Amino acid sequence: MSYLKNILPVWGLPVLLLIASTGNVFAFSFGPPEEKTGAPNEGTCADANCHTGNDLNASGGSLMLTIPETYIPNEVYTIIVNLERAGQSRWGFEMTALDGNGVRAGTFETDAAANTQLAEANSKQYIKQTAAGAAAGTNEAHSWEFEWTAPDTDVGPITFYAAGNAANGNFIPAGDYIYTTQAESIPPVPVVAGVALEIVGDMALSTTDAVAGVSYTLKVTNTGNMMDTVTLEASAEVGIEGSVLGDLSDRSIALEAGASAEVTLKVSGDLFTEPGDYAIDITATSGTDSTMTGEVTTTTSIEMPPPPPPPTPWDVNSDGTVNIQDLVLVAGQFGQSGESLKGDINGDGTVNVLDLVLVSSHFGEDTSN
Repeated sequence: MSYLKNILPVWGLPVLLLIASTGNVFAFSFGPPEEKTGAPNEGTCADANCHTGNDLNASGGSLMLTIPETYIPNEVYTIIVNLERAGQSRWGFEMTALDGNGVRAGTFETDAAANTQLAEANSKQYIKQTAAGAAAGTNEAHSWEFEWTAPDTDVGPITFYAAGNAANGNFIPAGDYIYTTQAESIPPVPVVAGVALEIVGDMALSTTDAVAGVSYTLKVTNTGNMMDTVTLEASAEVGIEGSVLGDLSDRSIALEAGASAEVTLKVSGDLFTEPGDYAIDITATSGTDSTMTGEVTTTTSIEMPPPPPPPTPWDVNSDGTVNIQDLVLVAGQFGQSGESLKGDINGDGTVNVLDLVLVSSHFGEDTSN
């Protein structure tokens, strides 16, 4: 009897150790301890001797997060944590969300099926699986889905840190795999609209043909940070006896951020346009923000056309030279009277010796200029 009393404690010690060890691991199936996400100044269950025997992030498994790439303050987003490892059949995770200063960012909400639970430590919030959320018997992979509400203000980039345990379900530390990952969500980029307008080449041209007018090349640039549709308008100068108008080849241009396009501006008048300097204002306006504009002004000079060259009736055949052929033409009409006679050089209504004298006096002249 005394022998049995003495031997029971010897057998009882390893049993108690096993129970204690198993109990510790079993307790973690209800959720890991806080601050084991791999975030800055945090460890994981791999280095806390909770789950041993395998390297952190060993090949053959993965932990992936689905988070909003961009967050809007106070908006609610669905978060998905997906853990995979062939041969494993029990699953756990823990996640926290921190701003750039390591401060809690936003609020997690547990799922309706009670597969997740919340905890706090050092002013940080954690979400992790429950015993039901460990999905015992689920092979190869498991995922959790829950909601996260963004902070009520823009706190800059937010990083989600997570650690996952792909366990084999034997309730001992060996044979489990710990994976860590992180993902970043950034605040929305403020929309910046802007437009620039410039003249390529001369900004002042002149013409003696008001109807034909002149053409300018304009360069329109989207100086904002997003695609924008820019509209263009040109002013007009309307006079009592004529007008000068600005006509644009394009009045609406879609431009990506930083992109440019060239537009032709034709400035022209009409048959009644008087000589003078005419200023045409061109305005480019952002479609995103109508207060953002670019402006340029062209100055077009309408000039008097040069006087016509003096008449040269002695070049009777208009070949550019006064020669014997012109004398022959006058002689051929000698003595004739009437209108529209080419040989009537002096315009007195009769072709006579006076006309021959005029041709002779200009003999050899070049009339082409």
